[in-house]
Amino acid sequence: MDGFEAWYEIYPRKVAKKVAQKSWARLTEPEKRKAMESLPIHIKYWRITETEKEYIPHPATWLNQGRYDDEIDLTPKEAKKPKLPWYSTDELTIEKGRELGLMPYAGESMGQYRARLSAQISRQAVN
Repeated sequence: MDGFEAWYEIYPRKVAKKVAQKSWARLTEPEKRKAMESLPIHIKYWRITETEKEYIPHPATWLNQGRYDDEIDLTPKEAKKPKLPWYSTDELTIEKGRELGLMPYAGESMGQYRARLSAQISRQAVN
């Protein structure tokens, strides 16, 4: 199995093989090595980010654009989620209340407590 066949074997999107083969033939030996070495990292990235197959570049595109030189961030998707707003969970709401110096009243519902915190935040914004 030549270098292209080995590379194409693991590439996750099987389209336009002949075009990809021509693109491979234009690469220098160091570029071919880079393409072989970096492909597993790209595959892992596509898995982590749950990239749909239709959004994975065609093999020839990946080669022609030199995607083997791309910087890949393998940080799990969960670590990239934005911070939740204070009112999204009871725990975050109580944390915000501590920050504002307002604790829930006995018998006060979480909805009422959130409304009171929101009113306090609004008053502080005006001042």
